[in-house]
Amino acid sequence: MIDVVISGPWHVGKVLSSAGVLPVDTQTRSNAKLFEHTLHCLENGGVIAVFPEGTSYTLPHHLPFKDGLSWAAYEFLQHQCNSGNTEEVGISIIPAGITYTTKNKWRSDVVVEYGEPIRITARDLQDFQAESKPAVKQLTDRIADGVKQGSINSPDWDTLHAAAQARFIMFGDTRSVRLEDYVQVSQSFIEIFHPSKTQDDPTRAELKLRLLTFYKTLRQLRLSVWDINMYENHTITLRRAVLRLVSTWTALVIQMPLFLPSIMINWPIYLLARMAEHYEEYTESVAQDKLVYSVFLAIPLYGTIVYQFWKYIGYTMIGFLCAIMLIPVLAWYHMALVDKRYDMLKDVVASWRICAALLSSVTGFDAQPRRELEDAVRLRRWCLTNTKLLLLDLAKQGDPHARYLVERGKLVANQK
Repeated sequence: MIDVVISGPWHVGKVLSSAGVLPVDTQTRSNAKLFEHTLHCLENGGVIAVFPEGTSYTLPHHLPFKDGLSWAAYEFLQHQCNSGNTEEVGISIIPAGITYTTKNKWRSDVVVEYGEPIRITARDLQDFQAESKPAVKQLTDRIADGVKQGSINSPDWDTLHAAAQARFIMFGDTRSVRLEDYVQVSQSFIEIFHPSKTQDDPTRAELKLRLLTFYKTLRQLRLSVWDINMYENHTITLRRAVLRLVSTWTALVIQMPLFLPSIMINWPIYLLARMAEHYEEYTESVAQDKLVYSVFLAIPLYGTIVYQFWKYIGYTMIGFLCAIMLIPVLAWYHMALVDKRYDMLKDVVASWRICAALLSSVTGFDAQPRRELEDAVRLRRWCLTNTKLLLLDLAKQGDPHARYLVERGKLVANQK
């Protein structure tokens, strides 16, 4: 169950309640009334999920945790004691870190890491009864530390972006890092480039600055690290860029008959999802908007397909059953084909952008895109070499984060 404030139209509350969401009365001054439904759920052996920040957000680190979870835990212990159940007074809080690899992407990979359970007992209740606010704050800090251990936290955006580029350059994109390693790899790079580490280390500070420059250059070019990867050991030439464009386009055209029917069926959903991504103000709401809009559009879309198929085969009962079975078949067909072909389409777009950058220089129209592209290739090469040297040097000095990354780099090299 999830403990949240339920407000708004009555039907919204009804939907949320039926989904197992517990209402919280934030207007009352009575803790017993505030946590009434929470205590009832726990008393009956239920499990409650709480998001202690109290809101969704897009920041490089956690918001300060609110104390509501800690108050609820102690109120439950107090409730147990008042009920005469002194032998079994206690409750366990399990910290959980939730990390999305691509937060605004529908069907993004997500990593959930559970920390060590925090057990609150009668002894803790005595501390709470003596001084409630310090006891609550202490418990909130313990919960925050537990969640932090299983999630990615950066002091600022620059450190997060520099760490992400170092991870991309060293280990590849998200799919090249095992999900069970994703959080630790990402957090290790953040610790390497933490402001407290770079302020007295000119070498590390310069590497961080160049990683940020590389990140900004790629954003200007609308390319990714892997789009320029093939030029790591080759000179950027128009001939090579054209050949890459032709090869990626040909591969996509060959695959076109496989997924074109699926695209033709689902293009309204993709269009609406694109609009949702464009107009949604909050990054954390993009994926849920895509999901909601897609579901509402899929009902009439697939309903029409089912009806037309049923009509085509004569409104028979067997035909109706076959038409209904068509929905999961079409969904499976689409999901099985879309990801790889979407990546192929992105390769074509990236190849075209590289070609356009080179053509603008050859034709004398604008040499700036080519210079930026060449700068990005040189920066990637420089950052790769110097990131490796930095990690090896820090590992020799005993830095645990560098040791982990060096060891994992060896494992990746063995897998390749």
